[in-house]
Amino acid sequence: MRNKWEKVKAKVKLVLMVDDDDDQAPSEQDIEDALKILVSRKPELLEDSEGYNRTFRELRNELVPKIDEGITLTDQNSAWKPWLSDMQSSDTWETPRSDSYYQYLVMDKNSSYSTLDYTANEIVKLLADPRRDQPAVSRKGLILGDVQSGKTRTYIALMNKAADCGYRLIIVLTSDNENLRQQTQERIDTDFIGWQDGIRVGIGKYQQNIAHPSQLTNENDFVAAYDKAFHSFPRPTWNSAAPCVAVIKKNASILSKFNKWFDSPEFDKDLPVLIIDDESDYASVNSAKLDDSPTRINSLIRDLCQISSRTSYVAVTATPFANIFIDDADESDLFPQDFIHILKSPDAYIGAKKLFGDMDSVPEDSSCVREIDEGELESWLPVSHGKNYDIVDPELDDQVKHAVCTFINACALRPNAEDEQQSMLIHMSRFTDVQRQIADRVSGYLRQVENAVRFHADGDPRIDDLQEAFESEYYTSTDISWGMMFLRIRRLVQSSRLRVRLVNSDSDDWSLRNDVPPDLTSNECTIFIGGNQLSRGMTLSGLICSVFYRRVTASDTLLQMGRWFGYRPNYANLQRIWLLPESVLDYRYSCSIVEELKESASRMKHLGMTPKQFGLAIRKNPNKGVRITNASKMRNAVEGIGYQEFDMAGEIIESIKLDVDMKRRNQNDEAFMKLLGVCNAPQVISSVSPLVETQVFQNVPAKAVVDFLSQYRSGYRDTFFGPTLMTYRDQEIEMNTSMAEQYACTQLSENPDMTWNIDFINGNGNEVEGVNFHWTQVKRKCTFRDNRQFQINGDKMRLGSKNDALKIAACTYQLPIDQKNSSERQYYLTKYFGDHPSLLFYRICVKNFDGHQGLSPQEGPGMLGVKLIVPVDEVNVNKHLGKTVYMYNTVAQRREFAELSRKAEEYGDD
Repeated sequence: MRNKWEKVKAKVKLVLMVDDDDDQAPSEQDIEDALKILVSRKPELLEDSEGYNRTFRELRNELVPKIDEGITLTDQNSAWKPWLSDMQSSDTWETPRSDSYYQYLVMDKNSSYSTLDYTANEIVKLLADPRRDQPAVSRKGLILGDVQSGKTRTYIALMNKAADCGYRLIIVLTSDNENLRQQTQERIDTDFIGWQDGIRVGIGKYQQNIAHPSQLTNENDFVAAYDKAFHSFPRPTWNSAAPCVAVIKKNASILSKFNKWFDSPEFDKDLPVLIIDDESDYASVNSAKLDDSPTRINSLIRDLCQISSRTSYVAVTATPFANIFIDDADESDLFPQDFIHILKSPDAYIGAKKLFGDMDSVPEDSSCVREIDEGELESWLPVSHGKNYDIVDPELDDQVKHAVCTFINACALRPNAEDEQQSMLIHMSRFTDVQRQIADRVSGYLRQVENAVRFHADGDPRIDDLQEAFESEYYTSTDISWGMMFLRIRRLVQSSRLRVRLVNSDSDDWSLRNDVPPDLTSNECTIFIGGNQLSRGMTLSGLICSVFYRRVTASDTLLQMGRWFGYRPNYANLQRIWLLPESVLDYRYSCSIVEELKESASRMKHLGMTPKQFGLAIRKNPNKGVRITNASKMRNAVEGIGYQEFDMAGEIIESIKLDVDMKRRNQNDEAFMKLLGVCNAPQVISSVSPLVETQVFQNVPAKAVVDFLSQYRSGYRDTFFGPTLMTYRDQEIEMNTSMAEQYACTQLSENPDMTWNIDFINGNGNEVEGVNFHWTQVKRKCTFRDNRQFQINGDKMRLGSKNDALKIAACTYQLPIDQKNSSERQYYLTKYFGDHPSLLFYRICVKNFDGHQGLSPQEGPGMLGVKLIVPVDEVNVNKHLGKTVYMYNTVAQRREFAELSRKAEEYGDD
């Protein structure tokens, strides 16, 4: 039979080559059409569905171009070897579970699967080899996808593919909430198990002669049946016809019991196990203090990963900051050391960037975002309130009324929605009792609106509310009149589809009192009211309107609360979101750091780097808003200052902390005299500024400046000219380099012919001896710090002034210069300086020196201060680079330390 299919495959290729007039690769539909025609002529092949599926899959792999989806970083260590291609080339290779899943998506969900299949193959090939005759290796990886973008579908495709490959136990870890676990369980029942209460469901309808997986969990979590688990639950073996699957909450008691059941002498300790940690940044990450024992959940998941020597742990999240900050050197922890796969955002996906923009841009169309008037809402419900807060007003707040009426309009406007679930989210408190009070008022108001619509209550203010919401939100985008709109709303109300549901630990009692049935109907229009249960993992079908009135402290939490991200086919124009103005800014920041992470991964993939080299520096929020993640999850992170690739153009760069140690001062003076000698070379142009007697040397070789900066050091913690400090493994290490030296070295390597300007700024102090030009000391007030250095100009921390740059520009630029600029940076132009950086020197006399014992800052020529001007084409005085504070993970700390060490060594011998 196999030979017959090979002949059919050859004929399909021939047909597609003949028909390929436009030199385009055939589509999956082209392949399927040609295959169906040829098979229809051979009755003996019609009954062979497995052969048909295999032949179609082989043709697709051979003829359809590979999909460039996602970014993958991998580490192929010596113990692990690629294995999937070897398995696929086998004559016995079959994927019945994956095929039935894709058939279910096509037939029941009207969804394509080619990208999904590609992604599943890309990830499964990175797992541990499940074949018993191959060495057992464990793997740890991470899947990153956007909030509500289809991550669950991706990992279910991975589960089906892994089961086809021979994985015997699949464990899905969910949040610690039973409702969310049950939601995941139901999805896996239909999309993976295919069997429920003795009936084929979901993919089971498309499976023939395939043993369905054994369920270790179902209506209840594992702990509910723990007492009988050791005796009645099927234990996976190498000879199992189907894998066992468990959907388990991240609960210490449940995980502990499951580990005990799993870690049994009856198990082969090299059985292939797949652990999928959904929302892996939640609860899984060790948030204990350094040197303390790991947190309980983290410790139990570590133990779970070590029971079998052939375990693949796959973390899944949309907010991986906590995962990336795991200490990669601790191999027992959950750092994704073997692979990181970043899913590509589908074009139809509506995420944070489309809705809110980022820190550098705003979206072209943000018409769906509405800002809440906190001042108005504060009297009804303060944004900061306690768990016992009583909402005094028995009526619903006007802004929330408007949002509810907008949702009713949207349900009536959405095309072909009579049989679709539609939903609204109201998230205004994290406290269950306050959520109940909100639900009471929303439910009461909804009943009033329904009564007014049913009974044609002319002049009823609720009808006015509905009309106002329609005209303010949707009137300009539709050709429907209010009269026609009211008839639509009336039909919606008469269908009894509108309902309020409370989602929290007290929801059962509330639903019972308000006659809310336990199950959603297939076309229900639901207003969900809740807090944290709505904020992570909860999927609200057909979500159109959202009210989000919370202050959140962490970016990962904030992004997870954005349940409104996702897909809005044919009704994206109806979506509306109400939130605080500060939340909009927080979302822009959060979007920026996620996108920067993806860009960093893309660059690393291009360079062939591995997850163990995934040195991540995430910039801190420059505004008063959300931080990256919970502080305890950044226990291994280190704060540092970054200057994007040393791009200091247009910045004020001065030495403002000067070491008074005589050894350091003598070293600086020796380096200075060597540079001064170069300034007297024939090729150097010597001139004096026409504005004031300021000596300027032009055409100074860059190498001479690098030599000077490799020796010159200002004081401890001076940002640009002081020794570079690296915090690594809880040690603060002083590197023998500086930011200014690194900049100069980078410029020299990129342009060896570059020349600099060297300039000498005069003050009203004594004449500086030892130079053959006019140079006088500048007097500066200083604050003595840490018994080791002077801080120039006290808390102002300024060495020079804007006139210093003007003096140099007057010498290098022959035309008149506008001297009325309000900002010093407005003189830092290539128009004046060309592409030549300038190094300005100051001899500083300390004005307020009071005779500190052992210090003589006024002896000799004075302390040596330095200023660097890097010209820029155009200066934006309102938004300059400045310093950006980053949080470095442990990989980045090591990489930065090694790079600085290399540079210091490279230039230190010259």
